[in-house]
Amino acid sequence: MNLRFEYLPYRRKFLRPLATSQGDWRIRKGIIIRLEDADGRVGFGEIAAVPWFVTETHEDALAWCRGQTREFKLLKTPVSALPCCEFAVASALTQIGAKPVQRNFQVAALLSTSESLGDRQEEGYTTFKSKIGVRTFAEESAQIEIWSAQLLPGQLLRLDANGGLSETEFSEWLELLEGKPIEFLEQPLAVGLENRMLEMAEPFSTPIALDESVSNANSLVHWSTWPGPLVVKPSLLGTPPDSLPNLAVGSSVFETAFGYEAALQFIGRHQISDTALGFGTLGFLESDGWSIHPARSELQAGLVSLSHLQALWEEKA
Repeated sequence: MNLRFEYLPYRRKFLRPLATSQGDWRIRKGIIIRLEDADGRVGFGEIAAVPWFVTETHEDALAWCRGQTREFKLLKTPVSALPCCEFAVASALTQIGAKPVQRNFQVAALLSTSESLGDRQEEGYTTFKSKIGVRTFAEESAQIEIWSAQLLPGQLLRLDANGGLSETEFSEWLELLEGKPIEFLEQPLAVGLENRMLEMAEPFSTPIALDESVSNANSLVHWSTWPGPLVVKPSLLGTPPDSLPNLAVGSSVFETAFGYEAALQFIGRHQISDTALGFGTLGFLESDGWSIHPARSELQAGLVSLSHLQALWEEKA
């Protein structure tokens, strides 16, 4: 296919550094791409690498973009070592060739440290997510006790360790969470320790989800029979698979409106369950105009249209 290629790097600041077990995330960098075919049809994608996931770096992605040309030509397909570039191209091509999906999802609210649930509950959220492995176990466990007491019937907590716990810490968390309204615990141990996670969690009832372990399409296939949820970040997958495992749950990586909608469209087509999405990432970055989706407890794939994205591109380019 002959395509015109354009790209636009961006750099955004978190309102407060996002604390994870892998360190503080202060700056979100990425690249918007725009493809146009010979008939004038347009599609957008976003290259949105995450520093501690095994993908290309922002600099690698920039180098790939600079190797393209703005003239109509056969686009040089990204290689598998550039999964974020691959997904961006696939998203743009899908936008050119397919009608957008219209589907509603509940969203899990991403909580800041020591945040009260009250305001989020009033906004309609019923699932709440927090990072762990950031402060001491004593501090974080005390906060979980407070949040657990604030939950209403049917509401759940979702915890994300980003692969940063030791086995000793993981054991402490399993003991603490037993019997509490925990939806699942994401990636307690590092990539490569998946079987150890299963072994340690077997006597307990808290479901264990994989996140960093399923950061690309190949690893997602490898762990497709995992007995717990698989947290799928479409922006990191590479060439998107044609289907997702039954327990897959979509998650955002702090994209702009371009990548956020592309991820929503992919999840809208392929997520089987109605589990709340990990898309509660709006409002954590400065108000710079790059985000146009509403920050609320229910999201609609397709609400932000191609015309909205084209207008945003013209504003930012």
